[in-house]
Amino acid sequence: MPLTTSANMLANARADGYAVGAFNVENMEMVKAVIAAAEELSAPVMLQTTPSTIKYGTLETYRAIIAAEAAKASVPVCLHLDHGSSFGLAARAIHAGYTSVMIDGS
Repeated sequence: MPLTTSANMLANARADGYAVGAFNVENMEMVKAVIAAAEELSAPVMLQTTPSTIKYGTLETYRAIIAAEAAKASVPVCLHLDHGSSFGLAARAIHAGYTSVMIDGS
């Protein structure tokens, strides 16, 4: 499946009365493991990166890895920037193809 938006994923969850798990991932192995677990449960999943995660790889790199694995998945997958540290970072994530962002203003 192609990446989906968190808005769509959460609207479906709300309508059908279930929760969506969101997991921080730092490498390809973690991406594969989280998607495999979601598939075992037939559950949609949010994969997240954080500002500290993207110090080790670019937004574009994480997007490419997660999109490639999502394309093979049998469950919906979205890509979320968790605890973004600035508006600029959130904008860069959106431009890189992230389907969801959250800015932490604290």
